[in-house]
Amino acid sequence: MHFSNVLAISRTASKTEDFRALIVRTVPNDLKVDTCSYSQLIDHQEDHADYRAIIIEIDTPSASGQALDIIKKIRTKNPACLIVIFVTFASTQSKTKYYLAGADYCLKVTHTAPEEKFCLVDAFLNETYRLNYCKLILDQDRMCIFGNGEKLEISFVEMKVLEALIHSRLLSHDEIAGVMGLNTKFYDSRALEKSISRLRSKIKARYGENVIQNIRGYGYKLSRGIISANHLQPLQERAHRD
Repeated sequence: MHFSNVLAISRTASKTEDFRALIVRTVPNDLKVDTCSYSQLIDHQEDHADYRAIIIEIDTPSASGQALDIIKKIRTKNPACLIVIFVTFASTQSKTKYYLAGADYCLKVTHTAPEEKFCLVDAFLNETYRLNYCKLILDQDRMCIFGNGEKLEISFVEMKVLEALIHSRLLSHDEIAGVMGLNTKFYDSRALEKSISRLRSKIKARYGENVIQNIRGYGYKLSRGIISANHLQPLQERAHRD
């Protein structure tokens, strides 16, 4: 993992040190990992804008509500940062509420063996780092995607879905149906899922990346930092690509 400026947040001051020790094992020796407890974050007004990655541990059911408030606060003040959630207690709760609050990834890590927990955290953070350094460009004018020196043509509907996800990052099944021009009350959910699956598979086959994530029971979200729309690119970059 090679994130710069990492903040590890846990419920109490003592918990933050344990959580930090777990994360530090996955990062280079010269990288500083700062820590903060829930109360410190809630009581202070810092926006933590310098952090590229903020990793939050939720270790009890009662901590979930506080964590949601923290996620919303961070996302409002630092819209570009990567927010990763680790749920470290046995829970059957849906991850959807964390994504709706603004989290980018949520991993349930309930293994009691320290090495098992470390392996899961290490693999997840390294994969997350790699994904967030693959830049793709959606060109709405040409209805295609550019990236890694390759071009992928897509349909008008696929382009509109990606455009909507880039704008909102998280859309429900009904919202996706509306973007696709379907009747939001009577559409075939299985057909919608197949359409999104085809688009996701098409992008992964060309670029090797899972750009669209399925949020079970809710809809779909876009992985932060992987793809952007061409109208957000500097004009000289677009001219060079032309």
